[in-house]
Amino acid sequence: MSGLETIVEFGCLSDEQRWNAGRYDFAWLPELDAHDRGIVKLLDCLADGEFSGQASSAQLYELMVREVDNGYPRELQYDWAEIYAYANIIVYEESRHGFSLGLLNYYVDTGRTDFIKRLSVREYGRKYVWCYDDRRYWDLYSYILAHLFGEVVNTELYRDIRAKVHHPELRQIITNVMTDEARHTRAWANLIGNLIRSDPRHEERALKTLTKGLLFHNAMVHETYFEGQNKMLKLFSSAQGGKAGAIERIVKIKHNLLDELFGADKNPLSEAEIKKIHMEFLASSFGETRAVAGPNGTIKFLKQEEDAPVLAEAV
Repeated sequence: MSGLETIVEFGCLSDEQRWNAGRYDFAWLPELDAHDRGIVKLLDCLADGEFSGQASSAQLYELMVREVDNGYPRELQYDWAEIYAYANIIVYEESRHGFSLGLLNYYVDTGRTDFIKRLSVREYGRKYVWCYDDRRYWDLYSYILAHLFGEVVNTELYRDIRAKVHHPELRQIITNVMTDEARHTRAWANLIGNLIRSDPRHEERALKTLTKGLLFHNAMVHETYFEGQNKMLKLFSSAQGGKAGAIERIVKIKHNLLDELFGADKNPLSEAEIKKIHMEFLASSFGETRAVAGPNGTIKFLKQEEDAPVLAEAV
């Protein structure tokens, strides 16, 4: 395995590119027009998803402990050192995204700016750190892949939102978050690539669980993920004027990342196949709002009014 150049590079990039949150004192909020307020009202679940990045570190350690208890080789455990170091960086950066989007949405809903003051530590921990008890979909390898491919979706979502908003300060916040997500994508790609190349056993495990890593966004740990997914479909751009739509961009980027991680000769999925499974996933979850993990990490959708599983299951 290489040295620690990758974590140093992306850790320093996070330091150098960290934007000033201004203590989340957004004095310009009253200036938002009706158009921008309509967009911000859709961001409640997206803010939850950003905050739920807090669960990444907690669950990543838990999954490793489970692997070790089941006989995971110590030398393979040690290979994850850079990844665990980077998880600590993104936990904080994702919380900044949650504070920003959460405050925006809270203001549009209530007219108040005391969002952070009113969010207790206990509630924060319940909702965003240990929020995955009922949603343990992944093993160790699919979970880290979900972080990489989830950042791809996030980056393209913020790219499309940025193109729609009017107020320059709101556009800057969306740009700041988008830039972070793009950097996270590159960091995860490099760190996971280091892991895969360090031992063929890592590659074998990653390929075995690839489909779930591609489809199951890491923000699915949070209870409002599917409600948010359906809201965000309104904000993704469709193909028009010769420009690729969001799904085409996301599929292409994910395919290129698979080539980068495994090599074109070992990448088991074509762009067409990736698009097909994504469209099937979106169709299976369309209109759903809540879910828990079913047998073998499948998705069981819940009827919100009854809090009971329905028969339909996703991939």
